[in-house]
Amino acid sequence: MANVISVIPGDGIGPVVVRSAIKVLEAASEAYGFELSFVEAPAGDAVKRNFGEPLPKSSLDKIRSSDACLKGPVGETAKDVIVFLRQRLDLYANIRPFKTLPGVSSKWKDVDLVIVRENTEDLYKCVEDVGEEHAVALMVLTKRACLRISNVAFQMAESRRKKVTLIHKINVLRSFELFRKAALEVARSYPSVTMEEMLVDNAAYQLVTNPQRFDVMLTTNMFGDILSDEAAGVVGSLGLAYSANVGDEFGLFEPVHGTAPDIDPLYANPIAQIMASKMMLEWLGRKKGNAAMIEAANDLENAVFYLLQDSKNLTPDLGGRATAEDVTKRLIDVLLKESRKL
Repeated sequence: MANVISVIPGDGIGPVVVRSAIKVLEAASEAYGFELSFVEAPAGDAVKRNFGEPLPKSSLDKIRSSDACLKGPVGETAKDVIVFLRQRLDLYANIRPFKTLPGVSSKWKDVDLVIVRENTEDLYKCVEDVGEEHAVALMVLTKRACLRISNVAFQMAESRRKKVTLIHKINVLRSFELFRKAALEVARSYPSVTMEEMLVDNAAYQLVTNPQRFDVMLTTNMFGDILSDEAAGVVGSLGLAYSANVGDEFGLFEPVHGTAPDIDPLYANPIAQIMASKMMLEWLGRKKGNAAMIEAANDLENAVFYLLQDSKNLTPDLGGRATAEDVTKRLIDVLLKESRKL
């Protein structure tokens, strides 16, 4: 039986990079022997202009009935699309990996970190009161949310370099004490994992002066959002940054970057969207017990690393001249060669 993937093409460069990702997934499914079917679930700025709402009920129904969702970037309607989906589908963990890659210019070497961001609360709960003379936004943290995101971070650290950096602003905001206590409670169940604490302003500084010190960075919603764009700059390009939004039952996978309205979509970098697809294959493979999906995901990542070492395959944001289509075709060729090694 085919695994149903709901697809949000998004806005700006979204439809181009999503189309690239689907082509790679189709090639992978054929080469590795698993079945995927794709169902479009339109959402975003263009959908709002055409239909009066950014996320129609029909699209939400398609997403809910699918096995996973592959999402492209959306524009001004992000709050009504991705923030809504994270909260409505309880996708409480936002996982954003960052590492220095071969062929990609960066000041740093050997950076390999993951930002684990609580995805449903904080200021992005959007509890606000805005008037002519004032604006108030409520930072919402609950013990349940803090405990479960801490569990995700420590589980991940246990299989990596066994270090969690808890990032907060407790010296100013007492509310972060709840987050801190939850992380400390979870830490007791992971004696092999070391936890350090860091104020967010120091974390931002350390990220650009000594990024190798980080393994798993555990933080709240808005801090994670900001630090992840900074981390993308550290490793070379926002066009390479990808993420998973996962809960206990469902997963949505997307690039970290936005719609990039200032560039020609034909020259958009599809790597972040393709790597988000790689994360989707890993997640689906574990969930469904499908070893072929996991094998395909591993080979896809290796194919991307190989591809980036040849300047002919780089898009303009990485200093090359390749189009999204050029990158996609070459990546499929490399992946198919990897698959024949099985």
